[in-house]
Amino acid sequence: MQFFGGSSLTSVAPEVTPAPAAPPGTGTGASAQVLYVFNRNGVCLLYREWHRPLRTLDPTQDHKLMFGLLFSLRSFTAKIDPTTYVLLLDLLALLV
Repeated sequence: MQFFGGSSLTSVAPEVTPAPAAPPGTGTGASAQVLYVFNRNGVCLLYREWHRPLRTLDPTQDHKLMFGLLFSLRSFTAKIDPTTYVLLLDLLALLV
């Protein structure tokens, strides 16, 4: 069986290199506890953070990126929703 890279299931997997080490100060398992509340227009109504070990962006840029991520996830899940496909088939059956 061939895959995209031309490799086969029967071939030996290449040597896997380990992931690079985390930057100093982040530690292992470091996570941020942050709460965002957005309205439908992407305006951040509420922002709270409790533990955020690494700050890299200014707050407005951070809000834009988080809203973009949530908007993309909502769009993606709407596209792969199986119920919309069934509804379209029912609609086409009614038209025929």
